[in-house]
Amino acid sequence: MADLLLKKESPLQTLQMRRGGSILFYFSLLAFFLASAGYGGLWLLNNAQGKARDELIAQVKTKEEELRPELLNQIFLLDARLKSMRALLSQHSFPSNILNFLETHTHPRVRFLNFNFSGSAGKLDMTGEAASYAVLAEQIALLEGDPNIETVEFGGLSIGAKNLANFKMAIIFKPSILHLRP
Repeated sequence: MADLLLKKESPLQTLQMRRGGSILFYFSLLAFFLASAGYGGLWLLNNAQGKARDELIAQVKTKEEELRPELLNQIFLLDARLKSMRALLSQHSFPSNILNFLETHTHPRVRFLNFNFSGSAGKLDMTGEAASYAVLAEQIALLEGDPNIETVEFGGLSIGAKNLANFKMAIIFKPSILHLRP
């Protein structure tokens, strides 16, 4: 019974325990070196990045010192003037856009004879001649289909000289057409 309590380990069991213990030790040692190498690598990378940042800051400071203060003042003054000009142009009315619009949206067989434009109302009153009533209907459909026009009113139809259809027309434009277009 005493033998059972004092059980002796065989040399093979002792070797296996030592081998298992030594594997754990080597694995722990490898993990320690890998962690140390990773930390060291991050520390070196951080230092390199810090030096690069310091060099860039120094370069920016030398470039700022190279700029002349009077040149900077001129740049800021020009910028302020450009902003003021842009604001002025955005509020300015351009009735020449109406002429460009009519040039591109007039039927080839229609001729406008009289032209009266009211910028405040955005209204254009005209008299004109068309080759026929069908051509006049095409002209009106062309104008009514444009998104820049609010309404098209026409009347005063009559047959004039050379069998041309005389008419009166009023076009009310949307305010956006009177502003600067790029």
